Amino acid sequence: MGRRRHGTGMGMGPVGVRRPRRIRRFVEPAVLLLLHREPAHGYALLEGLRELGLEEYPMDASAIYRILYDLEAQGMVVSQESSEGSAGPPRRVYSLTAQGDAYLNAWVEDLRLTDQILHNFFEAYDAQGHG
Repeated sequence: MGRRRHGTGMGMGPVGVRRPRRIRRFVEPAVLLLLHREPAHGYALLEGLRELGLEEYPMDASAIYRILYDLEAQGMVVSQESSEGSAGPPRRVYSLTAQGDAYLNAWVEDLRLTDQILHNFFEAYDAQGHG
């Protein structure tokens, strides 16, 4: 017998604001975009996510590294140790592969379609006097 998910699929945000949990899936293309700009280590990517507007979304380094490990296993990114710019031990720096760049392009196409669908949804909602 399968397990049922209960609830609305919404998580609690700052100051009790509710927001969809599905934004977590958006972290993957955001990481790909950041690596498209330049190679980076996990903590730099975490900062980059904040710059992309995800500062209110709770994300920790372990979640970023899980995404990076998955992307590396799929051949989307490669990594190497580097001590450049670090006073401490070497960090693992990730770079986007050609396959990862193609995957990012596919994400962008899908997100553009999603943006249009959402735009249509908001127009319909606003037309009902909710806007």
